[in-house]
Amino acid sequence: MVEFEQILREKGYRLTNQRRVIVRELEGERHLSAEEIYDRVKGEHPELGLSTVYRTLDLLHELEIVRKEDFGEGYSRYELSTERMHHHARCRECGDVIEFNEELMEYLALQVERETGFVTDWHEITLHGLCRRCSGSQAATG
Repeated sequence: MVEFEQILREKGYRLTNQRRVIVRELEGERHLSAEEIYDRVKGEHPELGLSTVYRTLDLLHELEIVRKEDFGEGYSRYELSTERMHHHARCRECGDVIEFNEELMEYLALQVERETGFVTDWHEITLHGLCRRCSGSQAATG
């Protein structure tokens, strides 16, 4: 929370109660939509409307405090930028999102940089397909 407050102040913004509440909801959670955040906080904070949640998330994304993810569901999901870099696999049948961190993906990004000269600030890779349950496959052993 201290790092978040410092970033806001450096950019000329105040740490409002609404911003604090939204960041607290994202702490330790991943891939929450604006509606999910709103549903979680509206009981304790009835003054916080859905439009405020959207505006706050847009600002926090612009300030690079939160990452905005699009899993093809028709809406965005959010997580704190301080969370470790990871990639996603999304099931096209049930919508489950599986996180993974694979060294090969890091190597792939470096290879693209070497071959093209494109310098990445960060990267995120999303695989689309079927999860184990929806594909009916058994877990590989070994």
